[in-house]
Amino acid sequence: MCARQPNFTSPSDQKRTTGHMRSLFALTAAALTVALAAPASAQPLPLVGTNWTLTGLTDNGKVVSPGQAAPRPTLRLEGTAASGSTSCNTYRANFATRGDILRFTALSTTRRACPDRIDGLEERFVNLMRGVSRFNVQGKTLTLFSGKTDQLIFTAGIGATLPTVPSGTLGSSMTTLKGNWFVTRVVAGGRDVALPAQASFTFAPEGTGFALSGTAGCNRAVGRVTASASAVTFGPLATTRMLCEAPRMAQETALLKALSGTLAAQFSGSTVVLTGPAGTVTLSRLAGAGAGTTQPPAATTPYTLRQVNGQAAPTTLKPVTLTLEEGRVGGNDGCNSYRGSYQMEGNQLVLTSPLASTMMACPDGENSPLVSVLGQRPTLTVQGAILTLKTDDVTLTFKR
Repeated sequence: MCARQPNFTSPSDQKRTTGHMRSLFALTAAALTVALAAPASAQPLPLVGTNWTLTGLTDNGKVVSPGQAAPRPTLRLEGTAASGSTSCNTYRANFATRGDILRFTALSTTRRACPDRIDGLEERFVNLMRGVSRFNVQGKTLTLFSGKTDQLIFTAGIGATLPTVPSGTLGSSMTTLKGNWFVTRVVAGGRDVALPAQASFTFAPEGTGFALSGTAGCNRAVGRVTASASAVTFGPLATTRMLCEAPRMAQETALLKALSGTLAAQFSGSTVVLTGPAGTVTLSRLAGAGAGTTQPPAATTPYTLRQVNGQAAPTTLKPVTLTLEEGRVGGNDGCNSYRGSYQMEGNQLVLTSPLASTMMACPDGENSPLVSVLGQRPTLTVQGAILTLKTDDVTLTFKR
């Protein structure tokens, strides 16, 4: 039986081993130092839940940017619902993803007449969206691949973040201009212009200014606006070409003429007065503000449903509530919470995204008609603490 020989290491071998270990530790430490010093790569934004704005699309094999005269198309994916703007109309669809595959169902769009300069962009955008099959997100850029070679390129956050205002200017005026405004007074030639129709505009931050959209009393209008310390500058406004009654056309002509070029702006609470060579326009946060209505409450003070068609509101599991603030709508339908986005077109409340809702099981008869009414472009009026939503068949009366 052989005795096991001890494993001896010579002094020279020990020195070599120690040197190798020191080199290994040095290399490891250096690698860690480099790894820690290297900047973290930017993580791509999530496809779902991000507001995407179109910055480029394929036209005749080349990627081009939309013109500055028209509002840019948008896209938002939430749950399984897709929604956004075509630059003139709003659209909705469902979608499904798997890996980098993305498919949309048929797009359902509103059917407003659009100015010539917008029609081409809208048609191209809708056609490309119908053919989308794949997507790729790099940082803040979303690329949708349509057909064999076509692309739609979106950037996150454009139109959702207020532009930077240089120091020394009244940055609060940029913030104040954002949102929905109603025309409550027009003065031209030193005389008040009759306002037989409700005109309203929405100012949505975009790039270094705002995208304007709304109605002038008869036709829809879109364009670009910039704001400085005490002035608002209107670019050329593109409008549809409907013919309305003479009083409404007179109102629209005077209003569009007054909203031209650079106007002096005076903000006061929920009102802004714009003054230029062609006249003065007063805008208010609420329709009929000139008749004594007050500003709607903040999001922390919702309206509560009191009456349905003049009768006491039915008893529900929870109070039926409505909150409107800066283009966002939300509340409770008596059982489930809901939320979405909206814009005002004249005195009509128009949803710009599908309402998202919780999915609680509700007792029979516990659902109010509120969600259905919100989807029917109801007329909205506010008088003091009373807010009313009205369709052809239903009138909902709320109170703070």
